[in-house]
Amino acid sequence: MSGLSQTKEVVIIGAGPYGLSAAAYLRSVGIEPHVIGRPMSFWKDNMPSKMLLRSKCEASNIDAPQKHLSIKGFERVARRKFTDPLPIEDFIKYGNWFQKEVAPNIESRLVRKVLRNNGTFEATLEDGEKLHAHSVILALGIGFFLTKPPEFAGISSELAPHSSEVSDLAKFKRLRVAVLGKGQSALEYAAILHENGADVIIVTRAPQLAYRPFAWRKNLFRTLTSGPLLPFSHMVFPPTDLGTIKTARVMANPEKFRRQTPEVQAQLLKDCARPVGAYWLEPRLQGVQVKTSVTVSSVEANGGRLNLFLSDGSKEQVDRVVLATGYKIDISRYGILDSVLKQEIKQTSDGYPVLQTSLETSVPGLFMTGVVGERTLGPTLRFVTGTNNAGPRLAAALAGKRKSRLQQSEGENPIHELEPAQV
Repeated sequence: MSGLSQTKEVVIIGAGPYGLSAAAYLRSVGIEPHVIGRPMSFWKDNMPSKMLLRSKCEASNIDAPQKHLSIKGFERVARRKFTDPLPIEDFIKYGNWFQKEVAPNIESRLVRKVLRNNGTFEATLEDGEKLHAHSVILALGIGFFLTKPPEFAGISSELAPHSSEVSDLAKFKRLRVAVLGKGQSALEYAAILHENGADVIIVTRAPQLAYRPFAWRKNLFRTLTSGPLLPFSHMVFPPTDLGTIKTARVMANPEKFRRQTPEVQAQLLKDCARPVGAYWLEPRLQGVQVKTSVTVSSVEANGGRLNLFLSDGSKEQVDRVVLATGYKIDISRYGILDSVLKQEIKQTSDGYPVLQTSLETSVPGLFMTGVVGERTLGPTLRFVTGTNNAGPRLAAALAGKRKSRLQQSEGENPIHELEPAQV
């Protein structure tokens, strides 16, 4: 495929919540995006069955200007009410339905390379076909950024997978499994492993495990201000399931977030990433062994098992280790980006892209959405709830670019681009 007559207006690479939300918003402004990806694939392939979403249903909507595309809208289609916390199986069904509504002709072939070519972008698919686009939105999720402790560098993923590399936890039945970490993923994987008959030990450097308490005041307030009072309720407590009465509105609103000092912004981001478990995990971990205030000093593979040498001088012999050791943003790990294009993208010293408030990178026409935008639009972009901050800004910027191109083709002056965000 070549030539401007065949160039797509916008290509979205990624079909998780952020890619699908962007598609919904673009369609609302008359842009038909070409969406490439396997719908909800990270949720399907990299998360365990029986997992529950930490965020409540009201914070798990894939945002769209078409309000019937909410979880409540899908409840009407499915003819049943979903529970809180929301099972991952129901969220995946919701995402698949959302995709069919906003991107029915999705392109399932994977993208192997993206580069710039004569002022447009060129995406090479896995079978060699090339697509061209005026603009590209990367909605690639968090999978590129998994981190493993250096002590496990020489250990195979079969023996010590990252938590995102294993979804079938039933296969660990009767095995001795160590889970490293203390956050939501670590504690939930430990609970599901325990419930699947594994002999589980949690290993963490923290002095104790921490759980986020049930927010009974917020839930009572939401119950008392339901119905016609719901808009007021959301003004007081935004439906993001983030923050406290003092911080929730700042976290939810990118403009308010950006007015804070860099130190306050960093603290708000840190608060949302704090490694704690949901309140409903604590009773499920009764009887699970926990080893606190220790780290893994070294690891030794021995006959299909692992010896973990811990910082307190003890040793644990296990069949498998699940590394619930989180993610670290580093867009240089986006392997689909051509090396020349990657070098043109301005980055912060710690791997985040420098983005405008529209989520456009320093490369005109190249946008990034999802967790990589949390430094620009705030901590909601770490979660599904952030789609309501990303989608409208992407649509506004891309509608503006289309208008600018039309004006240029007619000999008029282009409209101004949005100013860069302060990072």
